[in-house]
Amino acid sequence: MNLSMLIVGFVIFSLYIIGLIYMINFSHKEQEQDLLNDPEIPKNFKDKLTK
Repeated sequence: MNLSMLIVGFVIFSLYIIGLIYMINFSHKEQEQDLLNDPEIPKNFKDKLTK
């Protein structure tokens, strides 16, 4: 019983961590695109971000 609970808990925890890392990565890419497409931000600042 204890081993099965450990395995189920580990699977749930692993899926949570994988989903969390995926969402952080996805949000970071989306925010970077929004920043690069914003007309109010100066071009020289955007150039520094892409290097």
